[in-house]
Amino acid sequence: MVVGRYGGANAERLAAYERDYGVRFSDAYRRFLMRENGLDYALPHDGIDALPTDQRRDAFILSDINTLFGIGNGHPYFDLEALAPEMGFHDYNLTPFAHVVGLGGDFSTLVEITEGEHAGTIIYTDGELFHGLTHDDLDGKSADAAIEYLSEIGYYAPIAKDFDDLLDKFARLS
Repeated sequence: MVVGRYGGANAERLAAYERDYGVRFSDAYRRFLMRENGLDYALPHDGIDALPTDQRRDAFILSDINTLFGIGNGHPYFDLEALAPEMGFHDYNLTPFAHVVGLGGDFSTLVEITEGEHAGTIIYTDGELFHGLTHDDLDGKSADAAIEYLSEIGYYAPIAKDFDDLLDKFARLS
């Protein structure tokens, strides 16, 4: 169930955010931002056990996440432009190859990979592991090697091949 929509984003603000944080939004995420500029939603946990086995993990992840961020939408909790300077749940300096697109319980996030063989992939992060990560863990690693390391330790779990696939999965569950 969609709780809040925020209208279309401003193209200049998107470009400024990309420049300021050194990220490049995928075409799919940019289309979402220009159309919705964020989404606040709720998917119930009940009923997940009744889904086919191959759909349960994605359903659990998407029910844990309840926010898809916008840029410049004016909401104090759903606007990356306002949150990025001080957010304690994502660090662009630690993972410059990933930008945060969603947030859920225990500060678990969805990130979109922007470099390497995983570019475009949407990944669920385990918020409980975030504060245990250090720059030493990733220093000297390519984006692909860092993503593999973060997956091995359980911090990263791929959820969708791209942002359009993520929205398709959300639509099937809502």
